[in-house]
Amino acid sequence: MSIIGANIKNIRAKKNIAAKELSKKCGLSESVILDIESGRKIPNANMITAISKALGVQIDAIEPSYLSDYYEEEAEKSAPTYIKPTASIGKVPERIEPKANTLSDAINKAIRKIPVLSKLTPGKKVPFEGDIVDYKFEPVFQGKTNNVAGENFIYYMVSDNSLSGSRILKNDLALVFLTDSINDKDMVLFVYNNKVFIRRLKAIDDKSVLLYPDNPDFEVLIANRKDLQLIGKVVRVEFKI
Repeated sequence: MSIIGANIKNIRAKKNIAAKELSKKCGLSESVILDIESGRKIPNANMITAISKALGVQIDAIEPSYLSDYYEEEAEKSAPTYIKPTASIGKVPERIEPKANTLSDAINKAIRKIPVLSKLTPGKKVPFEGDIVDYKFEPVFQGKTNNVAGENFIYYMVSDNSLSGSRILKNDLALVFLTDSINDKDMVLFVYNNKVFIRRLKAIDDKSVLLYPDNPDFEVLIANRKDLQLIGKVVRVEFKI
């Protein structure tokens, strides 16, 4: 059972709401509710919002926020109040309160803003502002995003179904680490003949590489390394539910 599913089931039980009743209130089928509670189905953001409204609780009660945990930790670590010493005997010491961290400071420490691109404009540095359609925010753990150190990430909207064999479909979001350090069998984002591709890479020799899809409906590319503009390697893909 998932944390989200367990929370929904516990809240529903405390409020004495049957799964069938909850399904009617939130517009989902009873089987979907039960699948979510058992962990067989992962709810998307719209489902969680609808269920939280139907149960009359905040979203954080169902899906605990990473940021709320972060703020609580920061509050515990904040500097204690201290007493400013004074020279006058019998005078009440002045209390000095520490400066509170602002919300923006906490957010900057806790998350990283990553641009979402729908295209790559030839000749422009990645990410080019004109190619950015949105931003996503990723939690940062020990200075790393998705266990990869560094600041250089983009999300790229997959443009075709050439990797459907890996369950990567058009309009899924590929998280790309911007680097030219590529190894055999890495899934890479690159530009070739002014077209953008995501393919797996295999070296043929020092000069040539094989760039292959896992959908037989798409062609395999054989290219000279110097003709490729390597953007980076795909480290994660967000699938649509």
